[in-house]
Amino acid sequence: MRTIFTLVVISISLHLSAQSVKDSLTYDLADIAMESEIPGFSIAIVSKEKILYKKGFGYSNQEQQTPFTENTIINIGSITKTLIGVSLMTLIDKGKIKLDDPINKFLPFNIRTPYHPDVDITIRQLATHTSSLTDGLDDMLIEKTYLFLDSINFKKEELPEGYEAYFEIYRKNKPISMERFLHNTFCESGEWYSNDNFNQSTPGTQYQYTNLGATLLAFIIEKVSGKSFSEYTKTEILDELGMNNSFWDISKIPSEHLASHYLSNGLLIPQYELITYPDGGLFTSIADFSLFLIDMIKGLNKEGRLLTFESYKQMMSNQLTQAYFPNGQFDTSKGLMWSVNEEGDNITMNGADPGIVSWTLFTTQGNAGIVIFINNSLYGNDSLEKDFNRIRSTIFKYVGSLLKNP
Repeated sequence: MRTIFTLVVISISLHLSAQSVKDSLTYDLADIAMESEIPGFSIAIVSKEKILYKKGFGYSNQEQQTPFTENTIINIGSITKTLIGVSLMTLIDKGKIKLDDPINKFLPFNIRTPYHPDVDITIRQLATHTSSLTDGLDDMLIEKTYLFLDSINFKKEELPEGYEAYFEIYRKNKPISMERFLHNTFCESGEWYSNDNFNQSTPGTQYQYTNLGATLLAFIIEKVSGKSFSEYTKTEILDELGMNNSFWDISKIPSEHLASHYLSNGLLIPQYELITYPDGGLFTSIADFSLFLIDMIKGLNKEGRLLTFESYKQMMSNQLTQAYFPNGQFDTSKGLMWSVNEEGDNITMNGADPGIVSWTLFTTQGNAGIVIFINNSLYGNDSLEKDFNRIRSTIFKYVGSLLKNP
Protein backbone atom coordinates (compact mmCIF):
# COMPACT_ATOMS: atom_id res chain seq x y z
CA MET A 1 0.00 0.00 0.00
CA ARG A 2 2.84 2.38 0.93
CA THR A 3 4.50 1.71 -2.47
CA ILE A 4 1.30 2.53 -4.35
CA PHE A 5 0.85 5.71 -2.29
CA THR A 6 4.45 6.75 -3.01
CA LEU A 7 4.01 6.25 -6.76
CA VAL A 8 0.83 8.34 -6.72
CA VAL A 9 2.61 11.16 -4.89
CA ILE A 10 5.54 11.06 -7.33
CA SER A 11 3.13 11.09 -10.29
CA ILE A 12 1.25 14.10 -8.92
CA SER A 13 4.51 15.93 -8.21
CA LEU A 14 5.80 15.40 -11.72
CA HIS A 15 2.49 16.57 -13.18
CA LEU A 16 2.53 19.70 -11.05
CA SER A 17 6.13 20.34 -12.05
CA ALA A 18 5.33 20.02 -15.76
CA GLN A 19 2.26 22.21 -15.36
CA SER A 20 4.30 24.79 -13.50
CA VAL A 21 6.79 24.96 -16.37
CA LYS A 22 3.98 25.38 -18.89
CA ASP A 23 2.30 28.05 -16.78
CA SER A 24 5.56 29.98 -16.48
CA LEU A 25 6.18 29.76 -20.22
CA THR A 26 2.63 30.92 -20.93
CA TYR A 27 3.00 33.82 -18.50
CA ASP A 28 6.26 34.99 -20.09
CA LEU A 29 4.98 34.72 -23.66
CA ALA A 30 1.72 36.47 -22.75
CA ASP A 31 3.81 39.26 -21.28
CA ILE A 32 5.66 39.63 -24.60
CA ALA A 33 2.36 39.60 -26.49
CA MET A 34 1.03 42.40 -24.28
CA GLU A 35 4.12 44.57 -24.73
CA SER A 36 4.80 43.86 -28.41
CA GLU A 37 3.31 45.42 -31.53
CA ILE A 38 3.20 41.95 -33.10
CA PRO A 39 -0.55 41.29 -33.62
CA GLY A 40 -0.42 37.58 -32.90
CA PHE A 41 1.68 34.45 -32.87
CA SER A 42 1.56 30.77 -32.01
CA ILE A 43 4.31 28.48 -30.78
CA ALA A 44 4.79 24.77 -30.27
CA ILE A 45 7.43 22.64 -28.59
CA VAL A 46 7.62 18.95 -29.45
CA SER A 47 9.60 15.86 -28.58
CA LYS A 48 9.79 12.79 -30.78
CA GLU A 49 6.91 11.31 -28.80
CA LYS A 50 4.39 14.13 -28.69
CA ILE A 51 3.53 17.82 -28.61
CA LEU A 52 4.79 19.13 -25.28
CA TYR A 53 3.32 22.63 -25.56
CA LYS A 54 1.20 24.54 -28.07
CA LYS A 55 -0.51 27.87 -27.67
CA GLY A 56 -1.43 31.07 -29.45
CA PHE A 57 -1.06 34.65 -28.22
CA GLY A 58 -2.49 37.97 -29.28
CA TYR A 59 -4.85 38.27 -32.24
CA SER A 60 -5.20 36.57 -35.58
CA ASN A 61 -7.25 39.63 -36.52
CA GLN A 62 -6.70 42.79 -34.50
CA GLU A 63 -9.69 44.64 -35.87
CA GLN A 64 -12.12 41.90 -34.85
CA GLN A 65 -10.15 40.93 -31.71
CA THR A 66 -10.04 37.30 -32.89
CA PRO A 67 -7.65 35.30 -30.67
CA PHE A 68 -4.62 33.68 -32.26
CA THR A 69 -4.74 30.02 -31.17
CA GLU A 70 -2.85 26.81 -31.81
CA ASN A 71 -5.48 26.04 -34.48
CA THR A 72 -5.22 29.38 -36.30
CA ILE A 73 -4.25 28.74 -39.92
CA ILE A 74 -1.59 30.86 -41.61
CA ASN A 75 0.57 30.54 -44.69
CA ILE A 76 4.05 29.61 -43.54
CA GLY A 77 6.32 30.95 -46.27
CA SER A 78 9.50 29.09 -47.11
CA ILE A 79 9.11 26.43 -44.42
CA THR A 80 6.80 25.00 -47.10
CA LYS A 81 9.93 23.97 -49.00
CA THR A 82 10.56 21.21 -46.47
CA LEU A 83 7.62 19.39 -48.07
CA ILE A 84 9.49 19.55 -51.39
CA GLY A 85 12.40 17.82 -49.68
CA VAL A 86 10.20 15.10 -48.19
CA SER A 87 8.32 14.59 -51.48
CA LEU A 88 11.59 14.23 -53.35
CA MET A 89 12.82 11.60 -50.91
CA THR A 90 9.59 9.59 -51.23
CA LEU A 91 10.26 9.31 -54.96
CA ILE A 92 13.86 8.30 -54.29
CA ASP A 93 12.60 5.61 -51.89
CA LYS A 94 10.29 4.40 -54.66
CA GLY A 95 13.20 4.26 -57.14
CA LYS A 96 11.63 6.80 -59.49
CA ILE A 97 14.35 9.45 -59.37
CA LYS A 98 17.96 9.89 -58.26
CA LEU A 99 19.63 12.90 -56.71
CA ASP A 100 22.27 13.14 -59.42
CA ASP A 101 19.87 12.80 -62.34
CA PRO A 102 19.96 15.77 -64.76
CA ILE A 103 16.82 17.87 -64.51
CA ASN A 104 16.20 17.88 -68.27
CA LYS A 105 15.55 14.14 -68.05
CA PHE A 106 12.16 15.00 -66.55
CA LEU A 107 11.22 18.41 -67.98
CA PRO A 108 8.97 19.13 -70.98
CA PHE A 109 11.33 22.00 -71.86
CA ASN A 110 15.09 22.41 -71.76
CA ILE A 111 16.86 24.48 -69.10
CA ARG A 112 20.57 25.28 -69.28
CA THR A 113 22.58 28.11 -67.85
CA PRO A 114 23.74 30.47 -70.63
CA TYR A 115 27.13 30.74 -68.95
CA HIS A 116 27.79 26.97 -68.96
CA PRO A 117 25.39 25.48 -71.54
CA ASP A 118 27.22 22.17 -71.73
CA VAL A 119 26.93 21.45 -67.99
CA ASP A 120 23.88 19.56 -66.74
CA ILE A 121 21.93 20.90 -63.78
CA THR A 122 21.03 18.09 -61.37
CA ILE A 123 18.26 17.29 -58.92
CA ARG A 124 20.71 17.50 -56.00
CA GLN A 125 21.73 20.99 -57.10
CA LEU A 126 18.11 22.19 -57.13
CA ALA A 127 17.56 20.67 -53.68
CA THR A 128 20.63 22.42 -52.23
CA HIS A 129 20.33 25.80 -54.04
CA THR A 130 23.55 25.22 -55.98
CA SER A 131 22.02 24.99 -59.48
CA SER A 132 23.08 28.51 -60.62
CA LEU A 133 19.38 29.43 -61.04
CA THR A 134 18.29 32.69 -59.40
CA ASP A 135 15.10 34.62 -58.67
CA GLY A 136 16.02 37.21 -61.28
CA LEU A 137 17.83 40.54 -61.05
CA ASP A 138 17.92 41.66 -57.41
CA ASP A 139 15.59 38.69 -56.67
CA MET A 140 12.62 40.69 -57.95
CA LEU A 141 11.30 38.10 -60.40
CA ILE A 142 9.86 36.01 -57.56
CA GLU A 143 7.55 38.92 -56.72
CA LYS A 144 5.52 38.08 -59.84
CA THR A 145 4.15 35.01 -58.06
CA TYR A 146 1.94 36.86 -55.53
CA LEU A 147 -1.79 37.00 -56.35
CA PHE A 148 -3.67 39.17 -53.86
CA LEU A 149 -7.35 38.37 -53.43
CA ASP A 150 -8.47 41.96 -52.88
CA SER A 151 -7.41 45.48 -53.78
CA ILE A 152 -3.88 46.55 -52.84
CA ASN A 153 -4.08 50.12 -54.08
CA PHE A 154 -2.29 51.51 -51.05
CA LYS A 155 -0.74 54.94 -51.25
CA LYS A 156 3.03 55.09 -50.99
CA GLU A 157 2.84 56.80 -47.61
CA GLU A 158 0.65 53.98 -46.25
CA LEU A 159 3.33 51.37 -46.93
CA PRO A 160 6.48 50.81 -44.88
CA GLU A 161 9.61 52.28 -46.39
CA GLY A 162 10.93 50.12 -49.21
CA TYR A 163 7.68 48.25 -49.91
CA GLU A 164 6.35 50.35 -52.80
CA ALA A 165 8.55 48.64 -55.43
CA TYR A 166 7.12 45.26 -54.42
CA PHE A 167 3.51 46.44 -54.52
CA GLU A 168 4.03 47.94 -57.97
CA ILE A 169 4.79 44.42 -59.17
CA TYR A 170 1.98 42.80 -57.14
CA ARG A 171 -0.65 45.09 -58.73
CA LYS A 172 0.28 43.86 -62.22
CA ASN A 173 0.40 40.12 -61.52
CA LYS A 174 -1.95 37.80 -63.40
CA PRO A 175 -2.75 34.12 -62.77
CA ILE A 176 -0.78 31.70 -64.93
CA SER A 177 0.21 28.07 -64.47
CA MET A 178 3.32 27.11 -62.52
CA GLU A 179 4.68 25.48 -65.69
CA ARG A 180 4.23 28.70 -67.68
CA PHE A 181 5.85 30.74 -64.89
CA LEU A 182 8.93 28.48 -64.97
CA HIS A 183 9.06 28.47 -68.77
CA ASN A 184 8.82 32.26 -68.84
CA THR A 185 11.76 32.48 -66.45
CA PHE A 186 14.27 29.83 -67.51
CA CYS A 187 13.62 29.07 -71.20
CA GLU A 188 15.09 31.26 -73.95
CA SER A 189 11.65 31.75 -75.53
CA GLY A 190 10.16 32.77 -72.18
CA GLU A 191 8.67 36.22 -71.58
CA TRP A 192 10.95 37.04 -68.64
CA TYR A 193 14.05 35.14 -69.73
CA SER A 194 17.33 36.89 -69.00
CA ASN A 195 20.91 35.97 -68.22
CA ASP A 196 20.17 37.56 -64.84
CA ASN A 197 18.00 34.54 -64.05
CA PHE A 198 21.25 32.57 -63.65
CA ASN A 199 24.42 33.36 -61.78
CA GLN A 200 27.71 32.99 -63.62
CA SER A 201 29.01 30.05 -61.60
CA THR A 202 29.18 26.52 -62.92
CA PRO A 203 26.23 24.49 -61.56
CA GLY A 204 27.26 22.75 -58.36
CA THR A 205 29.99 25.19 -57.33
CA GLN A 206 28.21 28.07 -55.57
CA TYR A 207 25.33 28.35 -53.10
CA GLN A 208 22.59 30.88 -53.91
CA TYR A 209 19.15 30.54 -52.37
CA THR A 210 16.43 30.49 -55.00
CA ASN A 211 12.68 30.16 -54.59
CA LEU A 212 12.21 29.47 -58.29
CA GLY A 213 14.79 26.69 -58.24
CA ALA A 214 12.79 25.07 -55.44
CA THR A 215 9.59 25.47 -57.45
CA LEU A 216 11.28 23.86 -60.45
CA LEU A 217 12.09 20.86 -58.26
CA ALA A 218 8.43 20.67 -57.18
CA PHE A 219 7.43 20.78 -60.85
CA ILE A 220 9.76 17.86 -61.55
CA ILE A 221 8.11 16.00 -58.65
CA GLU A 222 4.80 16.53 -60.45
CA LYS A 223 6.18 15.10 -63.67
CA VAL A 224 7.71 12.06 -61.98
CA SER A 225 4.72 11.30 -59.73
CA GLY A 226 2.05 12.01 -62.33
CA LYS A 227 0.14 14.18 -59.83
CA SER A 228 0.02 17.87 -59.02
CA PHE A 229 2.30 18.84 -56.16
CA SER A 230 -0.72 19.65 -54.01
CA GLU A 231 -2.30 16.24 -54.67
CA TYR A 232 0.95 14.34 -54.14
CA THR A 233 1.80 16.03 -50.85
CA LYS A 234 -1.76 15.61 -49.56
CA THR A 235 -1.61 11.85 -50.15
CA GLU A 236 2.02 11.23 -49.19
CA ILE A 237 2.43 13.69 -46.30
CA LEU A 238 -0.63 15.55 -45.00
CA ASP A 239 -3.08 12.64 -44.93
CA GLU A 240 -0.43 10.21 -43.75
CA LEU A 241 0.33 12.37 -40.69
CA GLY A 242 -3.27 13.38 -39.98
CA MET A 243 -2.63 17.02 -40.89
CA ASN A 244 -6.30 17.66 -41.57
CA ASN A 245 -6.13 21.43 -41.09
CA SER A 246 -3.40 22.06 -43.68
CA PHE A 247 -4.34 23.42 -47.10
CA TRP A 248 -2.95 24.48 -50.47
CA ASP A 249 -6.20 26.13 -51.56
CA ILE A 250 -7.16 29.18 -49.50
CA SER A 251 -10.78 28.95 -50.65
CA LYS A 252 -11.19 25.72 -48.65
CA ILE A 253 -10.14 27.30 -45.35
CA PRO A 254 -12.92 28.49 -43.00
CA SER A 255 -12.39 32.25 -42.85
CA GLU A 256 -12.80 32.36 -39.08
CA HIS A 257 -9.69 30.17 -38.71
CA LEU A 258 -7.48 32.12 -41.12
CA ALA A 259 -4.99 34.64 -39.74
CA SER A 260 -4.91 38.17 -41.15
CA HIS A 261 -1.61 39.64 -42.35
CA TYR A 262 0.06 42.86 -41.23
CA LEU A 263 3.10 44.66 -42.61
CA SER A 264 5.86 45.92 -40.34
CA ASN A 265 4.09 49.26 -39.81
CA GLY A 266 0.84 47.53 -38.79
CA LEU A 267 -0.91 47.89 -42.16
CA LEU A 268 -3.53 45.18 -42.73
CA ILE A 269 -3.15 43.63 -46.20
CA PRO A 270 -5.43 41.21 -48.09
CA GLN A 271 -4.91 37.48 -48.28
CA TYR A 272 -2.91 36.15 -51.23
CA GLU A 273 -1.91 32.96 -52.99
CA LEU A 274 1.25 32.04 -54.88
CA ILE A 275 1.58 30.83 -58.45
CA THR A 276 4.75 29.09 -57.27
CA TYR A 277 2.93 27.72 -54.22
CA PRO A 278 5.34 24.83 -53.44
CA ASP A 279 8.05 27.32 -52.49
CA GLY A 280 5.98 29.08 -49.82
CA GLY A 281 2.23 28.58 -50.06
CA LEU A 282 1.21 25.98 -47.47
CA PHE A 283 -1.53 27.09 -45.06
CA THR A 284 -1.33 25.28 -41.73
CA SER A 285 -1.54 25.68 -37.97
CA ILE A 286 0.94 25.16 -35.16
CA ALA A 287 -1.05 22.10 -34.05
CA ASP A 288 -0.87 20.56 -37.53
CA PHE A 289 2.71 21.44 -38.38
CA SER A 290 3.86 19.98 -35.07
CA LEU A 291 2.81 16.55 -36.39
CA PHE A 292 5.14 17.05 -39.35
CA LEU A 293 8.02 18.15 -37.13
CA ILE A 294 7.54 15.17 -34.80
CA ASP A 295 7.84 12.83 -37.78
CA MET A 296 11.09 14.53 -38.86
CA ILE A 297 12.53 13.90 -35.39
CA LYS A 298 11.20 10.35 -35.36
CA GLY A 299 12.72 9.79 -38.79
CA LEU A 300 16.21 10.41 -37.50
CA ASN A 301 15.48 7.93 -34.72
CA LYS A 302 14.45 5.24 -37.23
CA GLU A 303 10.78 5.65 -36.29
CA GLY A 304 9.45 7.92 -39.07
CA ARG A 305 6.35 7.13 -41.10
CA LEU A 306 7.09 8.93 -44.37
CA LEU A 307 10.56 7.82 -45.48
CA THR A 308 13.25 5.23 -44.99
CA PHE A 309 15.78 6.05 -42.27
CA GLU A 310 18.45 6.53 -44.95
CA SER A 311 16.33 9.17 -46.70
CA TYR A 312 15.57 11.09 -43.51
CA LYS A 313 19.27 11.05 -42.69
CA GLN A 314 20.40 12.21 -46.12
CA MET A 315 17.74 14.89 -46.38
CA MET A 316 18.82 16.42 -43.07
CA SER A 317 22.59 16.10 -43.34
CA ASN A 318 25.03 18.53 -44.91
CA GLN A 319 25.21 17.98 -48.67
CA LEU A 320 27.73 20.74 -49.44
CA THR A 321 30.77 18.53 -49.14
CA GLN A 322 33.57 17.51 -51.47
CA ALA A 323 31.97 14.09 -51.80
CA TYR A 324 28.91 15.55 -53.58
CA PHE A 325 30.37 18.79 -54.94
CA PRO A 326 34.09 18.29 -55.65
CA ASN A 327 34.41 21.72 -57.27
CA GLY A 328 32.23 23.57 -54.79
CA GLN A 329 33.31 26.60 -52.78
CA PHE A 330 30.81 26.92 -49.94
CA ASP A 331 30.76 28.96 -46.73
CA THR A 332 27.55 27.36 -45.49
CA SER A 333 26.07 23.90 -44.92
CA LYS A 334 22.73 22.73 -46.29
CA GLY A 335 20.59 19.63 -46.35
CA LEU A 336 17.97 18.88 -48.99
CA MET A 337 15.54 21.79 -48.54
CA TRP A 338 16.58 22.02 -44.89
CA SER A 339 19.28 24.16 -43.28
CA VAL A 340 21.70 22.19 -41.13
CA ASN A 341 24.84 22.99 -39.22
CA GLU A 342 28.04 21.16 -40.12
CA GLU A 343 27.74 18.90 -37.07
CA GLY A 344 24.24 17.88 -38.18
CA ASP A 345 22.65 18.37 -34.76
CA ASN A 346 20.67 21.57 -35.45
CA ILE A 347 18.21 21.46 -38.34
CA THR A 348 16.22 24.57 -39.19
CA MET A 349 14.06 26.35 -41.74
CA ASN A 350 12.40 29.76 -41.76
CA GLY A 351 10.05 31.78 -43.88
CA ALA A 352 9.07 35.39 -44.50
CA ASP A 353 6.39 36.69 -46.85
CA PRO A 354 4.19 39.80 -46.79
CA GLY A 355 2.57 39.80 -43.35
CA ILE A 356 4.06 36.56 -42.00
CA VAL A 357 7.17 35.14 -40.37
CA SER A 358 7.73 31.44 -39.64
CA TRP A 359 10.60 29.65 -37.96
CA THR A 360 11.31 26.08 -36.98
CA LEU A 361 14.25 24.22 -35.44
CA PHE A 362 14.93 20.83 -34.02
CA THR A 363 18.01 19.33 -32.45
CA THR A 364 19.06 15.73 -32.85
CA GLN A 365 20.89 15.85 -29.52
CA GLY A 366 17.83 16.47 -27.36
CA ASN A 367 15.15 15.33 -29.82
CA ALA A 368 13.32 18.62 -29.26
CA GLY A 369 11.60 20.78 -31.86
CA ILE A 370 10.23 24.34 -31.89
CA VAL A 371 7.85 26.12 -34.26
CA ILE A 372 6.85 29.80 -34.32
CA PHE A 373 4.26 31.41 -36.63
CA ILE A 374 3.69 35.20 -36.64
CA ASN A 375 1.12 37.19 -38.66
CA ASN A 376 3.34 40.25 -39.07
CA SER A 377 6.26 41.22 -41.29
CA LEU A 378 9.38 42.11 -39.34
CA TYR A 379 11.39 43.53 -42.25
CA GLY A 380 12.83 46.95 -41.46
CA ASN A 381 11.38 47.18 -37.94
CA ASP A 382 14.05 46.72 -35.27
CA SER A 383 11.51 46.69 -32.45
CA LEU A 384 9.55 43.81 -33.98
CA GLU A 385 12.73 41.86 -34.63
CA LYS A 386 13.70 42.27 -30.97
CA ASP A 387 10.27 40.98 -29.95
CA PHE A 388 10.70 37.94 -32.20
CA ASN A 389 14.08 37.24 -30.62
CA ARG A 390 12.48 37.57 -27.17
CA ILE A 391 9.93 34.95 -28.13
CA ARG A 392 12.68 32.58 -29.25
CA SER A 393 14.89 33.11 -26.22
CA THR A 394 11.90 32.64 -23.89
CA ILE A 395 11.11 29.31 -25.54
CA PHE A 396 14.75 28.19 -25.26
CA LYS A 397 14.63 29.00 -21.55
CA TYR A 398 11.94 26.36 -20.93
CA VAL A 399 12.60 23.62 -23.51
CA GLY A 400 14.94 21.63 -21.28
CA SER A 401 12.49 21.62 -18.39
CA LEU A 402 9.63 20.52 -20.60
CA LEU A 403 11.68 17.62 -21.93
CA LYS A 404 12.50 16.50 -18.41
CA ASN A 405 8.88 16.86 -17.25
CA PRO A 406 6.77 16.10 -20.33
